[in-house]
Amino acid sequence: MESNNTYKPSSEAFSRYFAGESTQDELTQINNWANESAENQEELELLRAIWQDVGSVRIEPAEVDTNKAFANVLAKKKAHEQTVPSRSFWNAWKVAAVVLLAVSAVLMMIQEDNDVQLVAESITKVSLSDSTKVTVNEGSTLVYQKNFNTAARKVSLSGEAFFDVARNEEKPFVVQVGEVTVTVLGTSFNIKESEKSVNVAVSTGRVEVKSAFGTEILSAGEQVTVNLDEKELTTANNSTSGTEQYWFSKKLIFAGSDMSNVLEDLESTYQVRINVKNEAILNCKLQATFEDQSIDEILEIISLSQGLTVEQTNEGYILSGEGCDD
Repeated sequence: MESNNTYKPSSEAFSRYFAGESTQDELTQINNWANESAENQEELELLRAIWQDVGSVRIEPAEVDTNKAFANVLAKKKAHEQTVPSRSFWNAWKVAAVVLLAVSAVLMMIQEDNDVQLVAESITKVSLSDSTKVTVNEGSTLVYQKNFNTAARKVSLSGEAFFDVARNEEKPFVVQVGEVTVTVLGTSFNIKESEKSVNVAVSTGRVEVKSAFGTEILSAGEQVTVNLDEKELTTANNSTSGTEQYWFSKKLIFAGSDMSNVLEDLESTYQVRINVKNEAILNCKLQATFEDQSIDEILEIISLSQGLTVEQTNEGYILSGEGCDD
């Protein structure tokens, strides 16, 4: 942890602090900094008051009156100048100005007419005007309408997102991913776009996936991969463990699964190689639920439950042991 003798919270740290999103270390640092002097405490309390007037920027489009917020800050500035015009106030005033400029800039950047562009810097959840809920993966971009006022509910995606679409038989929900079009009435599904493919995995309901290479109608538990290089569509069943949604659910469920399927799902989820010294290991069954655990922890648990040993190498992991009868 950084020494409080040199530590001074940044405007971003203050924002996380007032939004209740600080880590425990950062929370301790800011509180220790505030307790160092009456001036620091005064600055913190002033910033808190300004934050409550300005508010934090929400991902969902909000009607933010920045002129009114700025007027509130000016009023606080004037009132404070009439009492104790300390250096801490001017520090707070600078941070407040930065926050207000950020609010204005974000609104101009993401809101143009009825279109909103969300660029997710981390896994982000957003509710659309039709009550559809979307979880957008880090580094992905979602463009949607603030209000769906057309015959279809259209959004565009670059990257990965999970959609839980509110049913409306009169207005289909359409997701455009490059040259691939996904159309539904009301369902939940995951879309993952990469440089060479687009994968759609359906959790509930039915989904139509259309591209220049063909069209597939998917039901719950099915997925299709549109291979952009090979110009073909490949269908398959979803994993039973939930690998398709692991990026946001952080949960894998194995209900009596064959070890061959378990290791395949773990390789896909954690992007590692797992080999076995004895093919009989692949005959074993696993009944377990893993939630937000590392691959090292998971393989250690599997090894203990199956009487195996695990070894990490430069190429990945190796499981050894007697295994199970076919």
